[in-house]
Amino acid sequence: MAERILVVGGNAAGMTAASRAKRLDPALRITVLESSRFISYSICGLPYALTGEVKSHQDLVAFTPQSLKEERGLQARIRVKVQEILPGRRVILCRDLESDEEFELGYDRLVLATGYVPRLPRIVGTELEGLFTVSRLEHGIAMRERLSQSQARRAAIVGGGYIGLMMAQALRTLGLEVMLMERNRHLYSQVDEEMALEIEQELSRQGVELLLGTAVHSLRGRNGRLEAVEAAGKLHAVDLALLDVGVAPNTELARGCGIPCGMSTAVQVDDRGQTPVSGIYAAGNCAETRHLVSGRPIFSALGTTAAKQGRVVGENLSGRRSTFAGSLETSVEKVFGLSVARTGLTLRQALQSGFEADAVTVKARDRASYYPASQSMKVRLVFEKRGGRLLGGQILGGDLAAKRIDTLVTALTAKMSLQDLSQLDLAYAPPYATLWDPIQIAANVGLRKVRRW
Repeated sequence: MAERILVVGGNAAGMTAASRAKRLDPALRITVLESSRFISYSICGLPYALTGEVKSHQDLVAFTPQSLKEERGLQARIRVKVQEILPGRRVILCRDLESDEEFELGYDRLVLATGYVPRLPRIVGTELEGLFTVSRLEHGIAMRERLSQSQARRAAIVGGGYIGLMMAQALRTLGLEVMLMERNRHLYSQVDEEMALEIEQELSRQGVELLLGTAVHSLRGRNGRLEAVEAAGKLHAVDLALLDVGVAPNTELARGCGIPCGMSTAVQVDDRGQTPVSGIYAAGNCAETRHLVSGRPIFSALGTTAAKQGRVVGENLSGRRSTFAGSLETSVEKVFGLSVARTGLTLRQALQSGFEADAVTVKARDRASYYPASQSMKVRLVFEKRGGRLLGGQILGGDLAAKRIDTLVTALTAKMSLQDLSQLDLAYAPPYATLWDPIQIAANVGLRKVRRW
């Protein structure tokens, strides 16, 4: 009889694992279980659905349970919460969130793709109506409904991470006054401070009020409805607020059945996605991976990493032997007119990881200076002082920054040095590049700091 495979979690990692396994071995009986009303959706598209650039949240959904069955032969059950795993019996205990019925499902192999959960600050008022996180599609739908039904004029964003920056643009696009509060001295810790300054200047130019080095002490409301945010000894009146103070791997199910978590706090897996408990795999934002530069175990909240881990698990479920090498934590986002791209380690991270590291930053044009669409681009490279091995990179600029980061990704994966990067035979034409590409200009400047002995 064909193997029974259960996948807990119906987004990037879970859907990729299920689809890949079924494609390679159509005899597998695979069921995806999801507590949400939606499967296979793009959480990254939420800000654009809020602004109307994407017409409907339905456009963010790639499959429904019906279309998934028709097109890929996979079963999906939505609004089902998995409450407990019993590895000794190879059974999971579930609850139907619509009927409240409890039931058991047996498995031969199980995939945990439970994703992440938003961190909530330990402050008074997190239960108030009008406070949002953006980690599930339902959260975005609720925010959109709130915005369409009310006369919201002022919004606070607590935390200046990846989501906070995207949502600042979305809410400003909708005409709201936006106040962004960050407890650290600078926003967006995924880049070094001098790059964060450029992001902050762009936000300020676009009318976002920044309160940096400011911790939120409480959320205030009346009749259960949010009315103000207390920070720096002052009450700031708001109509709604978004929390973006970080996320954590959703490991509750794994820990409940004795699966250990690693140093990163995510579920411990090997390079094939197998947990230490027989027959159980984990992939995506709940599972630990390895940083390709530092070699250290990390928790990655990126959808790209989740999809790759899911593919590897799917191939192993089908009988292949596949491994996942790790992640560089590469990301790119649009902050109004500024593309913000990064990969590898920041200088701070490199030093914390034990590298004898340095960095250089250059400004250059992304196209020939005489070409009408030419824009300024800022490139920062992090490297080892001895030998010049590339450790990381950050690029700020126009649209071309978004793809140039991929050259640095390739260089990092190949363990290239600044000298190697300087000699890459990159394409040149005035509408697309300069004779010396900005990343090569940065590499040449960095070589002046490299010790070759």
